[in-house]
Amino acid sequence: MEKASRYILAAALAALAFGLGRCTARRPAPIVPPAVTVEITDTLVDVIGTPMVVERTVPARVDTAAILADYFNERHYRDTIVERPYLRVELTDVVGQNRLLDRQVVVNYRQPVVRDNALTLGADLGRGLCAVVAGYRRRSWEFRAGYDFTNRTPVVGVQKTLWQW
Repeated sequence: MEKASRYILAAALAALAFGLGRCTARRPAPIVPPAVTVEITDTLVDVIGTPMVVERTVPARVDTAAILADYFNERHYRDTIVERPYLRVELTDVVGQNRLLDRQVVVNYRQPVVRDNALTLGADLGRGLCAVVAGYRRRSWEFRAGYDFTNRTPVVGVQKTLWQW
């Protein structure tokens, strides 16, 4: 009985969704008869006259060749935008003919060398202790081995760097 009620409920929901879809669907636009086009023609007889040219004298002597030469010259500008110990950014612009002809951005990044390995040599001195040790350091770990001359015995050690500044 419960299974049948589920089917009936699902069918009712589907019918409701279908009915709502039909109500909200776009209706086709009504057919409207084409509008009447009225054409009016006329002929223009007016004659367009020639423009009047007014010549003015230039108040100073002008060197046209120098102006054209300056127009076609290229100006190269270089600017350093970022200057850091490991990073340098330079911008180079070429300007000519009243526009930007070329632009280049040069980024120079030098990554600092980080050395993770080291060989160490040291001595431990104390009451009842006189040891000479050699070690190998890898990142923050150091492994040591040596000899204690007071106790006449080999020594071994491990060290971890907890804080570094």
